[in-house]
Amino acid sequence: MQIDIAGKVREKKLAHNNVLLPLYEAIVNSIHAIEDAKLSEKGLIEIDLIRLNQEEFPYDDLQKLPPIIDFHIKDNGIGFNEENYDSFNFAHSSYKFEKRGGKGIGRITWLRAFEKAIIESQFKEGEVFKKRTFNFVPTKKGIEKESLIEIESKEDFWSTIVILKNLKENYRRWCNNNSEDIAFKIIEHCFSFFLDSNCPTIVLKDVNKPIVVNDYFSMYINKAVEGKPFTINTNKFDLDIVKLYNTRTDNKVHLLAHKREVINYPISDTIPEIPDYFVDEIGQKFSISIYVSGDYFDENGRVNEERTGVIFDNEESMFEEAVTFQDLKDGVAEIIREHFKEHLVEFSEKKFNRVRTFVTSHPRYRHLLKYKPNDILKISNSNDDSKLEVELFKIQQKLELEVLNETKVELQGIENKEDKMNDGLYEKILDVGNAKLSEYILHRKHILDLLELNLRKKENKYSTEEVIHNLIFPLRKTSDEISLDEHNLWVIDDKLSFHDYLASDKTFKSNERTESKSTKETDLLIFNKAHLLTDDEKPYSSIIIVEFKRPMRNDYTDSENPINQINTYVREIINNKVLDKDGRPFDIKDKTPIYAYIVCDLTPNMRKFAEDQNFTVLPDNDGYFNYNRNYYLYVEIISFDKLIRDSKNRNKVLFEKLNLPTV
Repeated sequence: MQIDIAGKVREKKLAHNNVLLPLYEAIVNSIHAIEDAKLSEKGLIEIDLIRLNQEEFPYDDLQKLPPIIDFHIKDNGIGFNEENYDSFNFAHSSYKFEKRGGKGIGRITWLRAFEKAIIESQFKEGEVFKKRTFNFVPTKKGIEKESLIEIESKEDFWSTIVILKNLKENYRRWCNNNSEDIAFKIIEHCFSFFLDSNCPTIVLKDVNKPIVVNDYFSMYINKAVEGKPFTINTNKFDLDIVKLYNTRTDNKVHLLAHKREVINYPISDTIPEIPDYFVDEIGQKFSISIYVSGDYFDENGRVNEERTGVIFDNEESMFEEAVTFQDLKDGVAEIIREHFKEHLVEFSEKKFNRVRTFVTSHPRYRHLLKYKPNDILKISNSNDDSKLEVELFKIQQKLELEVLNETKVELQGIENKEDKMNDGLYEKILDVGNAKLSEYILHRKHILDLLELNLRKKENKYSTEEVIHNLIFPLRKTSDEISLDEHNLWVIDDKLSFHDYLASDKTFKSNERTESKSTKETDLLIFNKAHLLTDDEKPYSSIIIVEFKRPMRNDYTDSENPINQINTYVREIINNKVLDKDGRPFDIKDKTPIYAYIVCDLTPNMRKFAEDQNFTVLPDNDGYFNYNRNYYLYVEIISFDKLIRDSKNRNKVLFEKLNLPTV
C-alpha cells in the first residue's frame, strides 16, 4: 500500500509553539544513528543555524540577528544504509518501535514547518562505501533527486547531513532566535539522553559562536540531579529533580517518553505557592525542573503520533492500574512538597502576610483568606498593589458564584420551614455579604471624596458642571443603558436609585418618555415608579428634575436663572404628552407631583434669585425651598456643601463600621 506524503503532511498538525519539534526529531534520529553505529569513539552531532541573508549582516550585532531559516544537522552515525532508507520510505514504519517507541512519522513534521529536507549520507554497506542523496518534499511520493553511488574509503567517511530548508513564514516569528535559548530547549527535550555517559557531543553553531550543548547541560544541572522513584496504582515512575543555578527560571514538570519530552506543565498548577526562585543554604538562587519518566509513558498508544500529548486513563476507568493526569500531578506534587517543605512554608507565609497587609486597607477581600487560601497562593509574587487587587477581585467573583450555586442546591434540599441551612454555608453567605457591603461602603466614601476634590479650585479655576454631573450619573445615558452600580444618585437621595426611567443630558425631543419636540435638555429627568398599593392608574408616582451648576458660579444672567430654567422644563413636560414604558400617553396635568433639585453653590447671585422668587431658606442656611401650587412643583436649591454633608451624615454609621473617616 502506497502512502501519499503530501496528504500525510496536511493531516499532521504542528502548533506554532512546537516549531522546534522538527529539529528535535532530527537530533534524536542522529543520536539513534550513533548508537547503532557502535563507534569506538564518542559520537558527534553538529547543528548549524542558518539565518536569513546571513552573509550580509555583521556578526558583532547580536541584538538584531535575522530570523533562522535553515537547520543543518550533521552526525557520524550509521547513515542511510538500505535498511534505514527503506524504513524512511514507509510512513508509520515500525522499525524503531519496539526499542525506541518510534512512531514512524517524525520526519513528517519536517515538512509541516519547512519547505523541504535535503539529505546527504555516507555509510558502509557490507564492505562497500556508499553515498546516498535525496530530497524529502511534500509531494505524493515524497522523494526527489534520489542518488546512490559507491565512493572510496576515507577516514571520516561516516557522516549524514540533514538540511531542514526554508522555515515557513508563519513559523519564523515563533522560532527561538537566540542560540542559547535553543540549546536549553534541546536540553529540556533530550534531558534523559544527556544523563547517559555515552551521549554524543552536540555542538550548536550560530554565526561565529559555537555552543557545546553538553557543557550547558552540566551547567544546567550543576551536578544536582536527585532521583525520587514513586508509584501510582502499581505503575512505577522515576522522578528527577534538577536545581537550576545561574540559568533562566523553569519551575516546570516535564513528562518523558522513550527519553524525550512529550509535554510539560507549570509546577504552580498543583503547588500555587511555588516561588520564582528558591535560595539554598549558602544564599544562591535556583529554580527547579522536574523530569518524570516510566514504562507507563513508553507503552504503546500512550503518546500521540506527533509526540505532543500523553493519553492518560480517564476517571471512569475500572482498571486497578489506571492513572489519570490528575493522579500523576498529585503524585509529583507530593514529592516536591516534601522535598522543598521548608522553602514552601516560608514562601506561603510571606504571600499570606502580603495579602493580610493589603486587606487591612481593603477589607472587602478579608474573607478570601478564610475561604480561598489556595487561590491566594496562586497569585503571582508581584509587589504591585493594583495587580494584587485585580487578582483578589477575580477570586472574589469566583467565590460569589460558588456561594450562589451552593445556596441554590441547599435551598432545593430544604423541604419545610423546620429544616435549617448548613451552618458552614450560612456563615459563608454572611461573610461574602459583609464583604460586598464593605465594598459598597468604600465606594460611597470614595465618591464623596472625589466630589469634594472636584469642588476645590485647581489651577485658579473650578471644575465644570459636567464633571460633577458625570460623578452622579453618566452624561448622555439612560437608566436602560447602565447598571445600578454605575451611578451615584444616592449622593442626592437614596430613593432616587429606585426609579422607572432616567434620561441624563438628553433633549426632550430625544427622550422616549415624552412627545415634546423641544431641543431643551435637563441634566437629569427621572420618572418614578407608581406605588404598588394604590388604585391610581397613573404610570408614574412623580417626576424629578435635577440641575447641576458649576461650583462657585456667580455670573448668572436673568435669562440663565436656574429657577426659571426649572419652570420652563416643567411647562414643557405639562404641556406635552408623557409616555409610559409601553409608549402609551397619559395626562400629567392631573396632580402628578414634580420635584426639582438645583445643585449649586449659594453665591450672592444665586441667593438673590431664590429670595426674589420668595423661596424659603432652609434652617441650616445652606439651601432654599419653594412649592408652586400651579404646577404641583416642589423645588429645592441645595448647596454643594449641604449635599456632601447630608450624604456623609446618612452614611456615617456605615463609614464608622469600617473605621473610615467621617469628616
